[in-house]
Amino acid sequence: MNYYELNVSFNKRGDGFMVIDEMVPFATGDEKNEKRFYRELCREINEKFDMDTDRKTNAYAYYAEEGIVKFIFEADQDELKKCTVRKKITEICKDRYGQVEASVSKAKEITCEVYYKLGHHAERKGYIDDFDDREIDIFRSDRHPYIMKEELIPEKDYTRKKLTDKAEEYLADDSFLSEIDRIYSGENEKNYYGNPVHYMLSVTSRDSIGNMITLLGSALHANKRILGRRITRFSEIGENCYREDEFEQMIARSGGNITVIELDGSCEDHGNYAHAYHEVIEYIDKLFRKYQSKTLFVFVKNLEHPGFADILLSKITDKARVVEIKEGGGDAKSILQYIKKVAEKDEQPLDEAEIKKALGNKKYFKVGEAHEIYNRCFSNALMYSAYKAYKTCTYLKPDDKKKESKPYDELQKMIGLTEVKKIVDSIINNARIQKIRSDNGMDSFKTSLHMVFTGNPGSAKTTVARLLAQILAKEDIIDKAEVVECGRSDLVGKYVGWTAKEVKTKFRQAKGGILFIDEAYSLLEHWEGSYGDEAINTIVQEMENHRDDVIVIFAGYPEKMKDFLDRNEGLRSRIAFHIDFPDYEPGELMRILKLMADEKGFCLGTGVEEKCMEVFNRTAKQKDYGNGRFVRNLLEQAMLAQSNRLASGYKNKKISRRALISLKPEDFEVNASKQYSDQKMKIGFIGSP
Repeated sequence: MNYYELNVSFNKRGDGFMVIDEMVPFATGDEKNEKRFYRELCREINEKFDMDTDRKTNAYAYYAEEGIVKFIFEADQDELKKCTVRKKITEICKDRYGQVEASVSKAKEITCEVYYKLGHHAERKGYIDDFDDREIDIFRSDRHPYIMKEELIPEKDYTRKKLTDKAEEYLADDSFLSEIDRIYSGENEKNYYGNPVHYMLSVTSRDSIGNMITLLGSALHANKRILGRRITRFSEIGENCYREDEFEQMIARSGGNITVIELDGSCEDHGNYAHAYHEVIEYIDKLFRKYQSKTLFVFVKNLEHPGFADILLSKITDKARVVEIKEGGGDAKSILQYIKKVAEKDEQPLDEAEIKKALGNKKYFKVGEAHEIYNRCFSNALMYSAYKAYKTCTYLKPDDKKKESKPYDELQKMIGLTEVKKIVDSIINNARIQKIRSDNGMDSFKTSLHMVFTGNPGSAKTTVARLLAQILAKEDIIDKAEVVECGRSDLVGKYVGWTAKEVKTKFRQAKGGILFIDEAYSLLEHWEGSYGDEAINTIVQEMENHRDDVIVIFAGYPEKMKDFLDRNEGLRSRIAFHIDFPDYEPGELMRILKLMADEKGFCLGTGVEEKCMEVFNRTAKQKDYGNGRFVRNLLEQAMLAQSNRLASGYKNKKISRRALISLKPEDFEVNASKQYSDQKMKIGFIGSP
């Protein structure tokens, strides 16, 4: 759907009078009657639309002044081809006011937001009755778990040569220039039928997106690959976007235009995106399938923060053709010129020496890095040139808790896991030696890193897998620090033949990272016949197909995993490391409790350690007691019990900080501590005696 405004100009006669039909003319300067006259004029035209078109055209006269009536209208693909709306406006105006000469301007494209703002403003002024209110809240950014903006591609008729020159000026990548060649190719028809391909932009900074999309859109519009010049851009998408109709409404209204969706998610801490954004991924995938024939999708993957990009794109590329366009770059000299042009465009004088200093000795830069350098130099220029009083100001320091995480150190700090730590060291050392061999022109070899993690619940298998991904990514052993976690329900399809597709999708999602298959033995335990066998056979085949770009970790109970591997020799032969996660000893559980309490800002009072060791000595003898999860549950229940104790013991009294952070032995008299005792556990509120 496209949105336009146009003007119909009528002839005027002298002495400040306007003649239209048999309406009584008024004298210029009679402001009250003048406003009423033009209001009634627009209302009469709109009533004529109601009678003649039954409002199928959605065109409105929204403003009038001497000699001019202004219209807004929306038009779909058929209307654009036939110029239906423009013809109807001309027809109604000439039919109603035929004795007055009228000329119709060229329709000017506007955004959807401008269309609705003009319409609602005219409705409040009395020019329009019952304007379309379907989108009344769609542009209220404070109401949505995402940011949506619209913009129009500049009205420039780029030739292939001019657009290529412009792209090279922006340091476009070869992948971009190749797509420009395809768009302008003489093999294509210069007519709009739909979208043969969609796009993914790979960038390192949001600042790189604008120029790439504008040039791409200009090329597509010049070759009639899109009908309009409107770009609808979604960013900072939150987890709840799928609950809003407005998200889909805007994509539906982008037919014949471009919708840009940034896939890095919102700026909140979502932990593992594979789980946090599961509903969002399914929702956007559904919308893509529904609207891909008319709406041109451009997905943006931020390489510094990919968010849910890999998971969504693995689904989309299974059903449509997506062309990847990479962010451009250049050497230090070309980047210097690029930054100077950006500064000139923004009318911000920068010191060339400052830019060169920021560039340092690095040989090659991405465009996103150029924007980061520009922003840094601009900030320095403000302080050292324009606002010098701030040179000696004291500034807030970054929060220590927000500093870059060090996954290797985090792994080393974990209680126990001696074997795991040794294997991680071996993997890292091997990778470093292979790199040295390669740098010296010697043959290097890449070993398989598929693993089996065996251990009871709560023994840190998933935590270690996530840390391992981060460690290996930092060491450049794998491409991304992501773990795609899945279980039986994620791999086995509902119908025969679907399972292989589901398994392949998970491998594509995990490309460059780790695929973590929890309770893998359940693939055979709970699915008889072809379902489980199909899943296992496909996993084995995909491990071979992706042996260089996916690490698979199977996890589960020790005995069940042994039986599982015994049933498939092809699977066992591909496993390089078998790591056992033993149950924690009572002393280790106590150390875990202290570590967790310290991380939450609590201290353990006198007698707590003795009390908890008594609990751990008892529970550690039980089967499947939960290991680290049990410790976490015990601490969380103790925190609730402390809250009850303080609330009842300090009524109307100030509670000291020491009291707020201190846990006492009685706080651990909770359900978790009694779960494995000989006493029958009482039912009641957590922490009740």
